Amino acid sequence: MKAQGALEYLIIIAAVLAIAAIVVLFITGAFRGATGGGDIAKCRLVASTCANNRASGVYSSGASCISSCVSACGDSSGKDVLAGTVVSATSCVRGAALAATGCYYCTEGNMTLVTK
Repeated sequence: MKAQGALEYLIIIAAVLAIAAIVVLFITGAFRGATGGGDIAKCRLVASTCANNRASGVYSSGASCISSCVSACGDSSGKDVLAGTVVSATSCVRGAALAATGCYYCTEGNMTLVTK
């Protein structure tokens, strides 16, 4: 009888620890990567389109892609999918302070660099 009580006690402790671990993961944001995947995929798709349009002569420069890249490379809160800074038309151009942004790579048509 005592052995059965000890086993139940251990199972309860294991369940409490598992629940605590899940709560800690949610609080620290460990599951945020699952929601950002769609944003990166959208940014890569627009980067590919910009690259194709530039190669075929439809667009003469990356400036033609800025508006589509700004909307595609920002997450739901308006931040760049790579840099975490606010996405704007000025952060997507060559010579911007933060050139390593998904929006910048998108305007350049470089979809291979739009990855985490």
